[in-house]
Amino acid sequence: MTDWLRHLFVRYRLRFAVYTLLGITVFAPSWSAVGKEEKIDYVVAVVNEQAITWTELRSALVISAFVDPLVSLSPALIDELRNPSDEAQRAILDIFIDRTLMLQEAERWGIPLAHWHDKVTAAMKSLKMSYPAEIAFYETLRLSGLEYAELEEWMRAGLIIDDLIFRKFIKGIDREKIEQGSLQYYDQHKSEYSETAKVRFNYVLVPLRPGASLEEKTQAERSAKEIYLYLRNGMPIDEFQQSEHGSVQLETENLDSKLGSKIAALKTKKWHPPIRTPNGYLVVNSLGVEEPRQKTYAEAKDEIKRVLIDKEVGEQMEKWLLDQKKIGNWRILAPSLARINGRNPCDKP
Repeated sequence: MTDWLRHLFVRYRLRFAVYTLLGITVFAPSWSAVGKEEKIDYVVAVVNEQAITWTELRSALVISAFVDPLVSLSPALIDELRNPSDEAQRAILDIFIDRTLMLQEAERWGIPLAHWHDKVTAAMKSLKMSYPAEIAFYETLRLSGLEYAELEEWMRAGLIIDDLIFRKFIKGIDREKIEQGSLQYYDQHKSEYSETAKVRFNYVLVPLRPGASLEEKTQAERSAKEIYLYLRNGMPIDEFQQSEHGSVQLETENLDSKLGSKIAALKTKKWHPPIRTPNGYLVVNSLGVEEPRQKTYAEAKDEIKRVLIDKEVGEQMEKWLLDQKKIGNWRILAPSLARINGRNPCDKP
């Protein structure tokens, strides 16, 4: 878990977009809803007279893992998140302090007064779609002990912080400078803009929730075999899409991945029996391999400009946060967290 937090912290420092993932308004959920143990709440830090509590800190660990597409929120990880080390708590607290400063600045700009309902709804829909099926989303939500409303509040705060970042940092960027620097960046980092060999395939996924019972696994496998037989016997995709069996999707997978190499070894343009994956049973029709190639500057240009903008915004925001900490009244009150690495971000009384 510490490695994941460290990775999250680095992304947060260097890329403004991660504020969307880490934004969360101040709320005080009961940690007993997440963990079975009960513990008296206490204040771990104060930022300009705004308290950060122990329950908020521990809830933030679970929520940040829940919304991170790179993290598989398994029962084992949830247990670990419920009992984080002091180092893990300090890592997320450092992020939480920066986040609080951003939300306080957004308040001064009047940004939270806007209506966010439609945007929050769209953000929640996108989060659900990052899971293999809606049932998997709700099952993971149940296992995590989080409430749907907590995630909505998280998304709302993330949108508020995004709006602040756009107004305060992005709008003032010299676009001509970014345009001029993008070609030089491409020449220096050309190898980063090459595409590895990939296999293209159509698929139908029969999902399995985390911790599925033997009966559920058997039923999912049976359903996947039925779908395979329908498609193998020539059922048109349009007709299949209109049936109750699901939908056929198009996807690519890196050839050097375990799943990609397995699909690439299959005969092309032919449906194959179900493949068991961590997310469920996959019925696949391989469409062939796309050879590796170098992206042209024109293809990579927009991506490069985003990288350069992210870098400049990150530098500006880092400087702004440091300035806020110099003039602000904030401190870490929890001794075990303040002592980590021999550093307390602020020594003001």
